[in-house]
Amino acid sequence: MAPKLLTSSQLADEIGVSRRSIARYVAAGILVPELYTPGGQARFDLEKSKQQLREHTRRQREQ
Repeated sequence: MAPKLLTSSQLADEIGVSRRSIARYVAAGILVPELYTPGGQARFDLEKSKQQLREHTRRQREQ
């Protein structure tokens, strides 16, 4: 079964940050959307996004 993909607003609600924070994470390359719709809107897999944020946090702590 394919994972349910979330909008940036839905992802923000799930992880407890603002939609703007999600946009900043994408712009900085911290989060990579699962796909973009034909209209250019990002869609995210919740578990993959959480993993990307954990990896980013781990790298930041190692610096």
